[in-house]
Amino acid sequence: MSRLAKILIIVIAALIIVLAAGYIAIRAYLNPATMRAVAEKVTSEAIDQPVTIGRVGLSVGFKIGIAVHDVSIENKRGFSPGPAAEIERVTLNLKLLPLLARKIVISSIDITGAQIKLEKNKQGKLNTPDVASTETKGTGWSFSLSSLSVNRSTLTYLDAQAGMELQVKDIKQNITIRGSSFALSGDNAIYVTKSEQFPEMVLNTSHDAVFDTAKKDIEIKKLVVLYDPIRLTVQGDITGMDTLDLKGNLEVADAAQLKPLIPAESRPADMKGSIQAEFTADGTMKEPRVDGTCELKKVTVVPKDMKRGIENLSGTFIFTQDAIKDILLQGNIGKAQIAISGAVTNLENPRLNITAKAEGDLKDLEDLTEDMQDVTMKGPFTVNATLKGTAKKPTYSGNYSVKNGTIDGIGFAVPVTNFQLSGTLQEDIANVTRCSGQAGKSDFSFSGTVADFIEKPVVTIKNTSHTIDLDELLPKLEKGKKVDTEPAPVTVKGTTQIAQVTGMDMVFRNVYTAFTYENEIIDLKGCKADAYDGKVEFDFYYNANSPEPYTLKSRMTSVSTKKLLKRFLKYENIEGKMNGISNFQGKGLTQKEVIANLDAAGNLQVKNGAFNNFPFVTGLLGWLGMKDYKNVPIENFVLAYTIKNGNVEVKDWALSTSTGEYLFNGTIGLTGNINLRVTTTLAKKYSDIVKRNHGDWVLPFDKQGRATIDIIATGQLLKPKFSLDKNKIKDRIKGTVKDEFDKKKKEWEDKLKNLLKGGG
Repeated sequence: MSRLAKILIIVIAALIIVLAAGYIAIRAYLNPATMRAVAEKVTSEAIDQPVTIGRVGLSVGFKIGIAVHDVSIENKRGFSPGPAAEIERVTLNLKLLPLLARKIVISSIDITGAQIKLEKNKQGKLNTPDVASTETKGTGWSFSLSSLSVNRSTLTYLDAQAGMELQVKDIKQNITIRGSSFALSGDNAIYVTKSEQFPEMVLNTSHDAVFDTAKKDIEIKKLVVLYDPIRLTVQGDITGMDTLDLKGNLEVADAAQLKPLIPAESRPADMKGSIQAEFTADGTMKEPRVDGTCELKKVTVVPKDMKRGIENLSGTFIFTQDAIKDILLQGNIGKAQIAISGAVTNLENPRLNITAKAEGDLKDLEDLTEDMQDVTMKGPFTVNATLKGTAKKPTYSGNYSVKNGTIDGIGFAVPVTNFQLSGTLQEDIANVTRCSGQAGKSDFSFSGTVADFIEKPVVTIKNTSHTIDLDELLPKLEKGKKVDTEPAPVTVKGTTQIAQVTGMDMVFRNVYTAFTYENEIIDLKGCKADAYDGKVEFDFYYNANSPEPYTLKSRMTSVSTKKLLKRFLKYENIEGKMNGISNFQGKGLTQKEVIANLDAAGNLQVKNGAFNNFPFVTGLLGWLGMKDYKNVPIENFVLAYTIKNGNVEVKDWALSTSTGEYLFNGTIGLTGNINLRVTTTLAKKYSDIVKRNHGDWVLPFDKQGRATIDIIATGQLLKPKFSLDKNKIKDRIKGTVKDEFDKKKKEWEDKLKNLLKGGG
């Protein structure tokens, strides 16, 4: 064996003996009582706060240390109750050489399984302990802390000033202490608890920073926050925990991940694309100043309650803490091109100065919302608009146009073609210079305004049309099928003038009316038209929510009695000119619907007409003995009526004809059944005919030889049955019954004149 080898063996043996002796000495010195005393003194005196500890033991490895289990540190005064920290294990690593001289010098601390509560109170103070960073002597020990490591720990941060709570889990943290400064580096997972506005989030962070506990300064060498695929990088200084001097970079690889971060009330239905921003932050924590630039690349934003939105939005803008400036963005909706420029200032109460330009085809706007999913459109359009004012009350200026468009699926049975639209925007009103088009044979052309066109538009128009064909225009519903639609959020009002309206077996010419449409309610006021060879005026009210009732208040002047009764009641045997006022309420305007649902009241007069082979009249005259009297001229027919539950209530209807005078009382069903009391005073010529044919009848005759006959009519209007009202005839002969025909006729005529004069 060489001499060198022998020397090495002797040295190694000596070292082993020394280490063994040292270990025995250390074990003898660091007995349980000594370690607990040191642990209690170190933790309480080092941080100047009350501390309780559990089990204490010796940790021997590459380092020699005192292992302290179940540590609890009380919170500082002025902060929330409960411990500021609870630690599963704290290892106090000791310097070896001082130990051999029976001196305890703590060089570093390892913390495992800590639950730490970091607070900032309303006065802006932190509950961080005042750790002695230079060598501090205690009873039997000295403290010269140079490093601190934390693993498997959780930090909860409570900010009373900002009202914020944050939790950092899975902490892997190394802290190096140099004088009064902490050098911090590590990786953490920050858990943001779920709130009303935001979902639960996990932010993975990596950092390298220095915190001066005396000056309260933070130097951020590197801070990376990752909320995949969102990456935020920050570096710079925070002086005195207040003054900012930071630079940062934000990268959003997929904008869809930003959705949960946007408040629920304005959160878009969909987002995608990438965003990159660079920024600086200075000023103070309370009043920060932020400046930066942002670039958007192929971003798609579908606003809330819409199915499609702006696509491929690209461009840049500059932002500060309270403004977005120098906006230059371009995108598209379908193939329509969109360009946006301008600025938004005072973000707390945003003020707008935005210019938007759009050019494309109406087809690009199809299927934007659920309400538009069945609407098809085409035709070139342009919009140039500037938005100013506040976000809550913006004002607009600009212009818009559509040329030679086609629109289908908006409620008409036929598409709107040759659609032309042009106008300007001014404040919160869209002025419609021209809006025209055709729907089959129907046409329209109007100008007007659209107020409050963003929230709930109010459209005021003045329309003229040559033809409106309702039969062609209105959709045909399958039997028993109802259309389930939400009312359009728009109010339309104004006037319209139409040369001819056709439909539902009716023709109206020279129609003029004021109208309002709101919440599926149609209200026509002062509608005038030529119809049924005369003139009609009416007010019409239709409410589709009630369900489907309508009210119609009408005035008729010289209307054809034959055409009117034929249209609504299938009677065409009565001619004459009708004047009068009627109020109707019902459901539906077909003959069947009128008969089933109509309620009405009115005052009418028919003159210069005739009963042409009308079964009731010819049947009555034939029963009286006057054969072949098929055409009976009407001199005057005055009546007031009500219709209820399918019956016309007849009360003192006064009819003057060449055969005599008639009074009617009773009911006439709209289906034709009758129950009438008829009193007729026949002219002498016709009274003589009755006397010849019914000599057995006992009737009262006046001085002019006119017979008064009381008759009961039953059966059907077109197949009546007649009989004498013998009891009434007896009372009449006794003088106890008088029918003052002329007086009653005059009463009805005077009432009708007053109604017509007063306009209803």
